Amino acid sequence: QYVGSFVLEDLDLEQQAGHLEEQLRMLKDCPRRRPVVLRFSLQGLKVYGADGETLLMAHALRRILYSTWRSASSQFAFVARNPHSPHSPLFCHLFVGPPGEVQTLHLLLCRSFQLCYLLAHPEVQ
Repeated sequence: QYVGSFVLEDLDLEQQAGHLEEQLRMLKDCPRRRPVVLRFSLQGLKVYGADGETLLMAHALRRILYSTWRSASSQFAFVARNPHSPHSPLFCHLFVGPPGEVQTLHLLLCRSFQLCYLLAHPEVQ
């Protein structure tokens, strides 16, 4: 379920990580949730409405900077930039689900990055 998105303030990396963790803790019991379908590919991550057809957002892998999951609060989140805006603020997109599912979502995104890297660098295989 999609909880929402929030802007990460223009802070140094350590401060951003602290701000992100604080926001995730504050939103752990947020009642506003929307069922969604996430689709992972080597191009990126797409978020569809519950019908699986209405595209809500799309993020190319090159714009996703960070991914995390919190088992205790059943959260999966990733941080991305908006397209065509290299100096735009960073946005954190937050989802909740069963504990095993949020870990799997995080691992799927990590695997997408690994596979994309291996395709770009076949000599590493």
